Amino acid sequence: MNSKHQYVELSDGYFIPALGFGTYKPEEVPNCKTKEATKIAIEAGLRHIDCAYVYQVEEEVGLAIRSKRADGTVKREDIFYTTKDWPSPLGCPTLTAGSWR
Repeated sequence: MNSKHQYVELSDGYFIPALGFGTYKPEEVPNCKTKEATKIAIEAGLRHIDCAYVYQVEEEVGLAIRSKRADGTVKREDIFYTTKDWPSPLGCPTLTAGSWR
């Protein structure tokens, strides 16, 4: 089985793709490149998009997802967007996962 189609069951019974597309980029890379890369990832079949506020690309990722929904590539309920809440009381990031359902 192709790794982009393997899933992990969540405690609520939903399944999240095991392979996620990471949206971190170095500061010298323009944010528009994240939007382009996210669109390509969705076109390639990835449905788990990983982001974080500290990456400062949440708007571009959202625009890419919206664009791919609008052109019919993906449905809203097929996308899992994960992010990190920073910082936690322990000084470590915490992962939050959410479906756009």
